[in-house]
Amino acid sequence: MIAVAGTLSIMFAAISIVSAGILAYLVAADGGRTRQVDGAERFRQHLQALSDDSRAHLREQLRAGARSGKSV
Repeated sequence: MIAVAGTLSIMFAAISIVSAGILAYLVAADGGRTRQVDGAERFRQHLQALSDDSRAHLREQLRAGARSGKSV
């Protein structure tokens, strides 16, 4: 009985360590992809997808914010 519990504990510990290692690798690999340029490019794509009226309204908001020194 104790031998079975010990074996199960070792298997659980091994699975936990391997899972933690895989998770750490995936987090580290995914974190390297995000760049500030990606965010700017996504914003440009979003702007291009808007209608002309919506785009004009957003540009006016950005200009008003720039004039007043506030960010939108």
